[in-house]
Amino acid sequence: MGTLVAAVITALAVLAAMVVLLATGSRATALGVLLDLLLAAGLVRLTGNQTWTEIVVLVAIVAVRLLVRTTLIEDFRRWSPDAGRPAERAGRAAEA
Repeated sequence: MGTLVAAVITALAVLAAMVVLLATGSRATALGVLLDLLLAAGLVRLTGNQTWTEIVVLVAIVAVRLLVRTTLIEDFRRWSPDAGRPAERAGRAAEA
């Protein structure tokens, strides 16, 4: 049962991420929605019989997810068209 619910959440995660991307145009926001819902699907899958191995794997997935999300969102922001060149961003940061 938990596996079926996790599969449904996964499918809805992809759909929700596409809707967010189309509605906002922000890849970073869409990625955040997708990763958060995929994490939720993984947690739902663990509602059955949990072993220490599954819990350790989940902790590793959460750590990788945070690292990937932080790295990709920073990269998206760095290369977004409205961010300007790096020197311009540094100048704006110094003025703020």
